[in-house]
Formats: sequence, structure tokens, C-alpha cells
Amino acid sequence: MSDRSRTEATLLHRLPTSVPAGIRTPLTVVSTMVPRDTVDALIDALAAREISASSWDDVESAQSRLSIFLPLLPPDSRPKVARALRARAEIEPRQSSRLPARGAPGPSFGTSDEVANVCASVVAAGRALGLVLYPDISTLPEQDWAESWKRFFRVQRVSERIVICPSWEPYEPHPGDCVVDLDPGMSFGTGNHATTQACLEFLDALARENACRSVLDMGCGSGILAIAARKLGFVEVAAFDNDPDAVAIARENAADNGAGVVFALCDLAHNTRQADIVVANILGPVLIDHAGVIAAAVKPGGPGALILSGILDTQYAAVRAAFEAQGFVEQRRLLIGEWRSGLFVRR
Repeated sequence: MSDRSRTEATLLHRLPTSVPAGIRTPLTVVSTMVPRDTVDALIDALAAREISASSWDDVESAQSRLSIFLPLLPPDSRPKVARALRARAEIEPRQSSRLPARGAPGPSFGTSDEVANVCASVVAAGRALGLVLYPDISTLPEQDWAESWKRFFRVQRVSERIVICPSWEPYEPHPGDCVVDLDPGMSFGTGNHATTQACLEFLDALARENACRSVLDMGCGSGILAIAARKLGFVEVAAFDNDPDAVAIARENAADNGAGVVFALCDLAHNTRQADIVVANILGPVLIDHAGVIAAAVKPGGPGALILSGILDTQYAAVRAAFEAQGFVEQRRLLIGEWRSGLFVRR
């Protein structure tokens, strides 16, 4: 991959739950090359199966390497994985030639069933998109994975006023900057992704119009949106996530920024909180399924607004229709790459 391509890389840095942060250990990697315009849909499909994937985009070739990181495959697992791959994923026998060699060094943790299941899921997700995928299985050498991803996270301006600054990177603010110091840890939300950037742009614009409003972030991740909202001057900001680790990280980030945000552990379906402005940066199908709950979170009768993001462009019309049925109308839309986000208000 060229230097230019590396700067375009997208890294989702969630580690396997069996590899604690700070542990230096080899990893098994299940990967495959895919057309760049399909990688987001594949990541979404795998996420629906509770499989976290990363992607590396090569600008010149228009290809992306999709990768899933797992604990190291035991050295005696080759025959079992090969059988499972053929039986469960209907992968051709030549797939077995891509498995780690028998007797490869490394600790015996992780399971061949897990690797086979991931390979089968990659093949199935590809097949649903009309792709024939043959996952590679390889090993990455020992290093501190909880730290290595940081080299891809740099200071970046994501809107007219908002600058996202990693906690380990120096930055001298310009007049008028709203700087969010961030250490996302194991949570989603660095400002790199198009959906996060769109939400921040909408929040910046809404704050300029009238910051004397409350904000609720549904699915806070690292806390980036809620913290930015508070630092933009919104008078009351709350956020929740169904991941306790994300809530803990978000609270730490808010404290580091001196941002008074109320974070809670909550599932989207059970939310009862309301605010003038609601931000839901989730996946398109989840937005549709929970349209009623999300719409009800916008306080009635006031200068309310609803920011919807996490939506592939091909899914946007269905999401918009779901919220039009809840009494909202699109005020503005923003397309960044393959992701479309919308700003909605009540009719």
C-alpha cells in the first residue's frame, strides 16, 4: 500500500474481547480483498453478526482489504478449520491452502470454530452482495495492539469550528476553534468516519443558530459528539450507550475536556430521555426499526431537530420515509463518500 493510500485508511480498532488492552500477543487475521465501494456494506453485514471488521483502502487500486482480528489459532487447527470451511461456508478445497502451516509457533488460545465461523460469515456477506470471496488466514506478530492503531489518528478539522485532537498530539488552537481532546480507547468515534463528521457539521451549524437548547446523543461511543456539543455551547447535553466500556471512556473524555455531559448506560429501545436536538449516528436498518423511539426523544413544541447518520446512501430514502411517517421533514442532507446523513425538523 502506498503512503498516499495509508493516509486514506480507515481503522476500526476494536480488539477481540479475549485480548485485553495492553497485552502484547500474536493475532490470527482473517482477511480478503474487496471492491472499495462494497467495504462499508460488508462491515455492516458482519457487524450484524457481531463480528468487528477493519478496512484498509487503497486509493490507486480502488480495492480495500477487509480484516478481522482474532486470538492466535492453535497450531493443530489446520485440518479442523479446513473441514469447517468446506462444510459451513461452501468454500472450495483450495481455501485450505491459505491456512497457517501445521506446527506454527504460538500459544494455544482462540478456537478453530471461531475462525471457521468468521470465514463463513465473510463468504456469506460477500455472496449477499454478489461477491465471491476467499478469505486468507494469517498471523500478525506480537505487539501492543491497544496502542498501535494510534498512528492513524491525527489532529483534524471536521467542521468550520470543530477540531478533533488526539490526547497524545500537540495542537495550537486558532481563534474560534472548538477543540475536542479525545482518546477513543476501545470505542467507536475518532472523527475519521464520514458519519461522525456529518453529525459534527450539523451540530456546529445548529449551535450557531441557537445554542440555548438541549442535546441527546443516542449511542455515544467515545463521547465525541456529546463533548463537541457541550463545547459548542449547548446548555444541556446527555448521552447514552449500551456498552459499559464506551460509557466509561466517554466519561473520561468528557472530564478531560471539562465538558459537563451526563452519560448513562441504556439500550436504544428503552430510552425515555428527551432533548431539543437528538443525534442518532447508528446504522440505517436500526434507525428504521427504532424510528418511533428516536422520534419521541425530540421534545415537542420547541425548536427541535433530529440528526440521523450512519446511513449508506442506498438506504437513505427508506430511513427518510420512516421518519417522515413520524412527523419529521428533511431540512438538509449531507453526502460524504458513501454515507448520507440528514437533518430533520418536525412538520
